[in-house]
Amino acid sequence: MSDVPNPSSRGQHVMLLYDINSNRDLAAINYINQGLAEKQLCIYASVSAYDTSHLSKISCRIKNYEENIDKRNLFIVNLKPFYDSVLAGDLTPFEEFKVQLQQELKDRDVLIVADCADNLFRNKHFDQCELVEKWWQENYIEWRRLRQNHITIICPHSGSLLSKHPFDHHKHQISHNHTVTIDTTSRRVTGYITAKEVAESAIPPLEIPIQILVAEPERDLQQIYSIWLRSMGFKNMAITDSGKKCIDELLNITDTSKNKTHGFDMIIILDTHLKDIPCIQVAREIVNKRPDQRIIFTTTLPPDSVRQDLYSIGIKNNNEILLKPFRFSKLLSLIGMSISNQQDRAC
Repeated sequence: MSDVPNPSSRGQHVMLLYDINSNRDLAAINYINQGLAEKQLCIYASVSAYDTSHLSKISCRIKNYEENIDKRNLFIVNLKPFYDSVLAGDLTPFEEFKVQLQQELKDRDVLIVADCADNLFRNKHFDQCELVEKWWQENYIEWRRLRQNHITIICPHSGSLLSKHPFDHHKHQISHNHTVTIDTTSRRVTGYITAKEVAESAIPPLEIPIQILVAEPERDLQQIYSIWLRSMGFKNMAITDSGKKCIDELLNITDTSKNKTHGFDMIIILDTHLKDIPCIQVAREIVNKRPDQRIIFTTTLPPDSVRQDLYSIGIKNNNEILLKPFRFSKLLSLIGMSISNQQDRAC
């Protein structure tokens, strides 16, 4: 792993993915050593800080550990009481820590490495983990707004657990309370929706009700769509995992939308890798029932190939193709175009 943290993580609320505990600890040490070298106030806040053997392993690798402790350049915070308290839904220790931290901030950049949420997540306390990460994110935003200098918060999480059941059902609820996701080699990790992506995609409230219908076979991406669309203010949505369910949902929405006669009251996001019915067949069914329906296709296939397939069944207009992986700001732009078209037709 890299000995020097990626400078792009500075001033961020970082979700740091690690594979094994030793790499997590080494990453924490590297961040702290880099922070101390840059004259930052560094805080190592760990549920394991009460364990003298663990703290000994960490402290012996932090440069000038005792000197930095004495000069108040480095603080060690035992998060075990915080962990126990948050299990009961009580964030009082965190609020007390916030008050103490504000007294130390002054005009210095700050680096915090905190692992309470990671421990909660690993022990399957998912709601409490999200509560803690939300607290960090809200205070990160507040500190950034009130202060001119940088504050960096590093929250490690086990990358190997995040791909396993039942942890994978909760990972996006955790990641969207961070501004960036990286691994211990300092590389950015894609596939995790973050608060920064949501903020970059912010749009004003819609004046015309919009139905969003998504057909996406991957459960992971279904969760991302659900979180992101709701954060954007879309309340009327249906997320399906197959072509048949997509068509059934389309019929249901069409039947209940009695006052809508054109296709732009609904936006359909259709993946080309559906497992039950070929995407092209689903698209044909959609346009047969709603000739003006706008469809956004998501794919890992060459866009020209997808476009040729669409042309072969007579679909030449009212469609866009997004190549995976894509930025949500791009998807939002396409949705915005559809909304604009709807408004034009409604005039």
